Order: sequence, then structure tokens, then C-alpha cells
Amino acid sequence: MISTPVSIVKVGGSLLDWPDLPDRLTAFLDERRQANPAVLDVLICGGGPFVDTIRQLDHVHHLDDFAAHWLAIQAMNLASTVLLCLLPGAAGVHQLDAIGPDWPRKEIPLLVPSVAMEELEGRHPNPLPASWDVTSDSIAAWIAGTIRARSLVLLKSADLPPRPTREAAAQLGRVDPFFPLISSPIADVLYLNLRDPSASPVLLR
Repeated sequence: MISTPVSIVKVGGSLLDWPDLPDRLTAFLDERRQANPAVLDVLICGGGPFVDTIRQLDHVHHLDDFAAHWLAIQAMNLASTVLLCLLPGAAGVHQLDAIGPDWPRKEIPLLVPSVAMEELEGRHPNPLPASWDVTSDSIAAWIAGTIRARSLVLLKSADLPPRPTREAAAQLGRVDPFFPLISSPIADVLYLNLRDPSASPVLLR
């Protein structure tokens, strides 16, 4: 298991079509590293348009719930590969034990979602149902809670109202309906509209 303090940074799939993503994400991670060098940020990428394709196919063909769920996770793998190509210094993580005190600090760990899920499910019960009500936000929250991450950061393409709660974020569709429950073990959940250069991370209460 991971043997160094980490935070999970979930990069929304909606950001993948943004030309400024590599520069903005690199700057954001650099700022966090300078502010707290003892904690390693570990990225996980949402599925974005790739998951939307699976959702559309499910609508047409009425796929089995479990099959649709795991196809969506495989779509997250594809989105992660795109992010790996876009982000300088990113390195794919194919085994959680690889993330430790000796991880090169110039490299940005990027989880392979299906690998992380399968590895953790082999050790911990997974409460996530196979449902479209569960998105990559809850998957990231479950991974963060299971590995006891210091925090979870959600990088998005939309704003939230002032003093947001996790329940309000779910009602607005910024996170999925299961997120407030699945993220409850994590004290610090931060939300940031990465596309807004004037925005700062806000705590989801």
C-alpha cells in the first residue's frame, strides 16, 4: 500500500479539450508542491467524452449494469492515457506500492483507474454500485478514502455557489449523487474551477 502522505487530485474529463490544461495543471501542482512538499499529489483522470460514448451506447443497447460500469472505468483509462500524453512529467502508476518516499519528486503520479480499483477491491470491500449515478468523482473519493489520503481535490470546469456543501454540489450536478456519502471519511475535499484563473480551491463541507 502507499507508504507516503498523499492527496488525490481528480482531473475532470471535461478539462481534456482545454488547450490551457497542461500549463494550468502544471502550475497548480507546482503551487501545491511548494506549499506542502511533504505531501505527494496523485492524479486520477475522469473519463470525459470517452465515458459519454459508453453512456450513449448503453442508452442504445441497454448494456448490463456491471458491464457498463467497467466499460466506463476502461474509458477512464483511455482518458488517463490522453492526460499522460499532455502533462509533462506525468508517470503512470500500475501498482500502488510504487508510490512511496522514493517516488521521484519531478514525476507526477497518474493512476491507471482500473488497476487501482482492482488492486484495492482485492483488499477492501467496494461499496460503489454499478450505476450511472456513480461517476469518477465517487471513484476518486473511494480510492482516496481507502488509501487514507490527506485530501481529495476535484478539478472541474464549472463554479459552485459560496460556502458549498457536498450535498449542494450533488444537487447541482457538479458531483454524482453518491459522492456525499462516499467522500464522508475524507475531511478535506476541495473543489476548483480550473478554467477560471481567478478561482481558488474551496472546501466542500
